[in-house]
Amino acid sequence: MIFRSFVAAFLAVGFLVVASSVRAQESLTLETALGEARAANLRLPLPAFEVQVLHARQREAIAEKWLKVAVEGGFVYAPFYSHGYDPIITNLGEARIQVAARQPIYAGGSIVAGIERANAAVAAGEARYRIAEKDLDLDVRSRYYELDAAVAEQAIRQAAIERIRAYLELLQSRKASGQAVAGDVFRTQVRADLEESNRLDAAQHAEDARLELNALLGREPAGPLSLSPLPPPEAPASGGSAAPWENAPEIVQARAEARGAEAETVIARSERLPHLSLGADMGLWTADTMHLNADFWNRLWFNRGYSVSMVLSWSIWDRGALDSRIAAANLGLQQAQRAVEAERHDAYTKWAQAVAAEKRTYEQMVLLQRILPEARDSYLEAESRYRGGAGTALEVLDAYAAATEAAVKLNDVTARYRIARAVAERWSAP
Repeated sequence: MIFRSFVAAFLAVGFLVVASSVRAQESLTLETALGEARAANLRLPLPAFEVQVLHARQREAIAEKWLKVAVEGGFVYAPFYSHGYDPIITNLGEARIQVAARQPIYAGGSIVAGIERANAAVAAGEARYRIAEKDLDLDVRSRYYELDAAVAEQAIRQAAIERIRAYLELLQSRKASGQAVAGDVFRTQVRADLEESNRLDAAQHAEDARLELNALLGREPAGPLSLSPLPPPEAPASGGSAAPWENAPEIVQARAEARGAEAETVIARSERLPHLSLGADMGLWTADTMHLNADFWNRLWFNRGYSVSMVLSWSIWDRGALDSRIAAANLGLQQAQRAVEAERHDAYTKWAQAVAAEKRTYEQMVLLQRILPEARDSYLEAESRYRGGAGTALEVLDAYAAATEAAVKLNDVTARYRIARAVAERWSAP
């Protein structure tokens, strides 16, 4: 029995290890990465909880305009003898149990404004959640594109190193045969070493991006990560909305907070107006709790009844407290309105910068895509002429450097173009 349990546990552990290894070897798509990051991020649930709290307060604010019913009661025992209270004041104590209902009739608009303030708070909370979600998506996309570009640059650098080392072998064989190519060998060896250094830089960039992306996905930061190939980037979208940046969640949040501040001013001003409410109760209410005998219980039962009341409240003078409250609410509204303009300015600036970078990098990408084959052909032609004795080593190295630089530059510009598109979407999509 123990042996079977041991075998089962061993197989279970082995299954988990294999499953983890398979998961690490699977190619990660961008959409999968975004889904994993949203599920694993520790900060994203915080604004989600805030939205739930604000929805609860919204329901509470809506309930303020409806009838409220409560059971109320009390028992007062106040003896008048032996240093007690005056029996006329205490009425020998009292006891009551009632069902009371209260319905606000007019509150100067404060109830409706309270509902509007709660609605605005919910909208602002949802906007804050959307900000956190969009920032997380942008971080994941940026790290994904950076890792993809760094891995591609490693491949470009490695292929370039193989080409330059093949050329170096040709030079070394010529040197061994007695040709005066020692300087060419030296320069080519230096170039090969520099390319190896560049490849190590690309490997370090890939390592940094992999660690950051794994952390965003909730995985072990040092764990392996394989990305699925990305489709070719599309051209920038033309036309569309006249001002897409107006949909940025920061602006939505600022506008919602301005609505809440406006509701605050209405609530503050409503305190200057009369408040009227209707009250009603019914139940048992009697006096003389000094004598808790059968007569008390009979009186409690027979002294049942009901009452209806209208309650008026109107603040006339409070030594400037209400004026100060209204002034503070007005200043808060002005601050919130200026915050909207500030957020609009910031959103427009960031969106315009991203769109400009998107167009500029796309033009670079098209240009590099056109010259890359020409640069490769130029390198092959220079090497072929050198082999035939019609070219120089410097021409080969210059052509090699141009071809390598064009490939690396195209890879870098493509990544920057994808990131620019992601940033533009961050500041335009709702």
